[in-house]
Amino acid sequence: MIVMEKVLITSALPYSYSLPHLGNIVGSVLPADVYNRYMKLSGIESVFICGSDQHGAKIELEALKQKKSPEDIANYIHEKMKKLFTDFGIEFTYYGKTHTEQNKEVVYEFFNALKKNGYIVEKEDMQAYCNFDNVFLFDRFIEGTCPYCGNLHARGDQCDDCNKLLDPIQIIKPHCNICGKESIEFKKVKNLALALNKLEPKIKNFIEQKSKNDWSKNAINKPLSFIETDGLKQRDITRNLKWGFPVPLSGYENYVFYVWFDAVISYIGITKEWTDKWKHYWTDEHIRRVQFMGKDNIEFHTIVFPAIIIGSDLGYKLVDTIRASEFLNSRGVKFSKSRGVGLNIETALDILSRDYWRFVLMYLYPDGSDTEFSIEVLTEVVDSIMNDKIGNLVNRVLTIAKRNAQLIGDKSEFDMPTYKHMISICSNYKYHFEHMDMRGAIKDVVELAELGNALMSSTEPWALIKKGDSTSTKNFSTVMNTLTLIIKNIGILLYPFTPDTSKRILDYFDIEDARIADIELYKRINFNKEIKLIFSKISEDAIAKLNALK
Repeated sequence: MIVMEKVLITSALPYSYSLPHLGNIVGSVLPADVYNRYMKLSGIESVFICGSDQHGAKIELEALKQKKSPEDIANYIHEKMKKLFTDFGIEFTYYGKTHTEQNKEVVYEFFNALKKNGYIVEKEDMQAYCNFDNVFLFDRFIEGTCPYCGNLHARGDQCDDCNKLLDPIQIIKPHCNICGKESIEFKKVKNLALALNKLEPKIKNFIEQKSKNDWSKNAINKPLSFIETDGLKQRDITRNLKWGFPVPLSGYENYVFYVWFDAVISYIGITKEWTDKWKHYWTDEHIRRVQFMGKDNIEFHTIVFPAIIIGSDLGYKLVDTIRASEFLNSRGVKFSKSRGVGLNIETALDILSRDYWRFVLMYLYPDGSDTEFSIEVLTEVVDSIMNDKIGNLVNRVLTIAKRNAQLIGDKSEFDMPTYKHMISICSNYKYHFEHMDMRGAIKDVVELAELGNALMSSTEPWALIKKGDSTSTKNFSTVMNTLTLIIKNIGILLYPFTPDTSKRILDYFDIEDARIADIELYKRINFNKEIKLIFSKISEDAIAKLNALK
């Protein structure tokens, strides 16, 4: 990995229609936050930008149902999501939204540049019309069978099973999501489109060259397979809706930009909302750009957004690294984005505090393949790993050390085989983060706890105290110094994953800011601090609440 002077981190924008569930948050926002915190841990300057995706057909339809403005609906969810992300420990540099004047200015800048360069074309489309409801249908309000994989619930714009971008007319046996009837007719309408076909060679070259920078395999393979199998085609960027940015072109007064067009551009627009130095973050070649997303957003970020940047030729820098997770699938507990239904992040935080969820989700982070979440898996990680391996070690070391403080020498003498193994684990932790393997890094923390537990079991420091001779006392001091260093380093390495727990551990050493450079630094425990549990086993009440969601 090439370390640059700054890192700009972005994660896929949560849709401002309903609250994200656990699968949504682990797919983009949480790993981005973990990586951003590692940058801080390493002393590297980083900026983490995200925001609410506020346009789209669902919000417009919901506004009609509630007899409110789409902006009111979008802003209500936006504010609620902002609070919930804060409650979850997500530490954005700035969390904005897409429906702003700043973003509109950037979208218009790109649109005009793309049009000037010949990459915006007018085309005729066949748009779905429901003869029962007597309305043109938004793409997401058409469902049917995917022509590629046979998924029976493909939407009019994308199939969530095979992640292919779709046009509504491709859907087999389409039905209207409003009335549920197959009373759909396709009528001719005009639209503006982005000529992806003209940009295909440059996009393919971008993926092949940039993907060497620790891209996830799916972020490389999926778009290249899509290009090689079907080739890139013109893709609509307008829709005859009311909610969104109006298209600044004669003849399109009743159109707005299709949500996917302004949403990907809004990473830049949100940065502009945050600072007047926004162009610095998007044009400076010395700033490394890292993007996190779920696999359902791959083609928008590996094909569409790069095409907009390349085609506009405005000097904006392309992303350096893309990390796309697979899906976190739920067995037995419903994941739902509907308000108050299922295990969304609001419900989750009512069951367990945020550090438990952060640890469990990153331990299960679906980096290379889909991962299964269940009550049984959650209980196993909390009870056997967080409590038994990490929490018990920290509490036992603190308790034994405090009770026998007078026997622990001031010299930082260590059990050298264990010390060397600890340094090796910490080196692996840094390697895994530098190569974007955060699941590997959290397992390094667990391995460090296992190392401490093994030393505790093999030396039995309580037995050394009972012997009372000078050799045993010296050995006790050496063992406890080593264990003290291990739990201090567990506190440091936990910071990206469980910041609250990290702070509680490091507080016993009077350390305010975790720094990866301090792993070899020995610090005595402040024995005046009251010892409290770091982690606990999952309670019967929490299990009952989870079971209620089945």
